[in-house]
Amino acid sequence: MRFLLPLLFYTLLFSAPSGVYVEVNFDNPSSSDIAVEDSEYSYDKGTSGTVAVGYQMDQWRFELESNYSQNALSAFEDKVSELGSGDVLKKGGLVNVYYSAYNDTKLVSTIGLGVGATEVQTVDSTTDVTSDPSLTYQGSVSLGYMVDEDWTWTIKYRYLDIKDIESENQTYSLGLRYLF
Repeated sequence: MRFLLPLLFYTLLFSAPSGVYVEVNFDNPSSSDIAVEDSEYSYDKGTSGTVAVGYQMDQWRFELESNYSQNALSAFEDKVSELGSGDVLKKGGLVNVYYSAYNDTKLVSTIGLGVGATEVQTVDSTTDVTSDPSLTYQGSVSLGYMVDEDWTWTIKYRYLDIKDIESENQTYSLGLRYLF
């Protein structure tokens, strides 16, 4: 803890320009399990990404994020049907808050928290189950490289937990942010 406070004060000496930004992230999600209603699903890695619009104010960023992922089903278990082919679709929205540590280099580290809602839909050859929107929260850490004052490349780790449907996701993403 005693090393964290000097680092925090050091980063307060540096700031970033303020303004509206847009960020796009392309994720590399992990395989996972999910339980929707009375069924349990396992799915493989698929496509996933986020788009966010926000406001940056020195070290703080506030944003609205929309996320989407599509993964192929690898296992399906319930009392009625066998696994055919299909997908698990997740669509959601989050409100995020980030704190970024700037210094005299082009690197910037960021920590963030978010809360929102996610809807999960499983589609296979025998059934189509859609969950009600479920409370979702996330925590993330990222490292960015400021190309200039407007463009920043980011590498982000995110832990996303979707309540009520027993789903936890860990993703690594590559992102690009543009500050207007």
